[in-house]
Amino acid sequence: MRWNVSDNVRELSRTFGQLRNTYRPELHYMRGPGPKWHAKRAAGAMTPTAASVDPEPALETAEARA
Repeated sequence: MRWNVSDNVRELSRTFGQLRNTYRPELHYMRGPGPKWHAKRAAGAMTPTAASVDPEPALETAEARA
């Protein structure tokens, strides 16, 4: 009997304690990677430009075989 009362009091305390909690994590969200992260990854990532992309690579391989 004593444990049931103790558990109930603890649960009520926890419930009312959460109602009084003013911390709201959505107000403290992280904005994402910063400029150092972008600079570090931009050095290794080379994206192809429209001029360097071959428009018909399959055609060239077919001609090379013939």
